[in-house]
Amino acid sequence: MTVKPMELKLSRTALESFIKCPCCFYLQRRLRMKAHPMIPLTLAVATDALLKNEFDAYRANGAVHPFWVRHGLNVRCYVHDNLETWRSNFKGMRVVHAATGAEIFGAVDDIWQDRASGQLYIVDYKSTSKKDTPTLDGGFGDGYKRQMEIYQWLFRTAGFDVSNTGYFLYVNGRKDGGFFDQDLNGVMRFDPVLIPYQGNTDWVPDVVTQAVACLQGDAIPDPTADCESCRYFLERSAISSLRRP
Repeated sequence: MTVKPMELKLSRTALESFIKCPCCFYLQRRLRMKAHPMIPLTLAVATDALLKNEFDAYRANGAVHPFWVRHGLNVRCYVHDNLETWRSNFKGMRVVHAATGAEIFGAVDDIWQDRASGQLYIVDYKSTSKKDTPTLDGGFGDGYKRQMEIYQWLFRTAGFDVSNTGYFLYVNGRKDGGFFDQDLNGVMRFDPVLIPYQGNTDWVPDVVTQAVACLQGDAIPDPTADCESCRYFLERSAISSLRRP
């Protein structure tokens, strides 16, 4: 079965899957095998919604948010008729990759605009609860950086003037204090951390080309050594082969 280029629609998540493990990428998107179900990050969804509500109020009135003042940013919330489409997980910003004809898409959390230059800053919300101040070093950091760069590439490809600088607005849940307020409403406090990141999108077109070539091929890629899914299935198959009939 050959996958036609015009039928290819790859999300930002799909590209990240290819980078991490071409084998799983192929099995899931060419052979339609289901991936392990992910634990829904419902608390993160809630903090994302609250942050969008917060900044959308400033988008509506054009006011300067105190958070920007604290960090010395001369920005506004970007206003565009398609913003809600770009923020929708099943729609997002969509562009056609010229070399392959594949449609690439991804949903951003927010966009800020420089008041002086008009340049756009991609903004991504993250949430966690840890003792140390959140950073992009280690853990999921490399994936977050690629996520930002793919978003930057999408908007540049669509013709927008996007800064190399993107912002991660990380909210870190605190564990001090009590839970109930005087009205017995549950309260969780967060420390907001703004992490600027200088993105480099040069790699994105080549990865798209490689991902499309992977899907067009007839051979299943070899399992990736550090892929947990591949390791699980290989180890389970080895154990199963030892069982007596």
